[in-house]
Amino acid sequence: LEFSVRRMLDEMVYVPLDFESRFLGKEVIGVLGYRFGKSAASLALSALTSSFGTIGLRELSYFTNGAASVWLVAAWKLSALVPTRAEAEEAYEKMKKSS
Repeated sequence: LEFSVRRMLDEMVYVPLDFESRFLGKEVIGVLGYRFGKSAASLALSALTSSFGTIGLRELSYFTNGAASVWLVAAWKLSALVPTRAEAEEAYEKMKKSS
């Protein structure tokens, strides 16, 4: 489930971008984003375990809800930074003309 949903969402993020930006964006996110995200989640769970001892299902669900809330707010704010397809094409054309 993780891979199928993540793959679909990845492609949706890159749709408004031109080929060059999409190619570079996928590489950067693939190398840094996924690995950093998994490492951060692992470190956070390790820190919780060492701080509070054994983590039960209730505590884990609280942590998951908090992390999901933080992710939702961050995604909402970052979505304002994603250019529309027209803006991306315009920026690409300006870049091509200046080169």
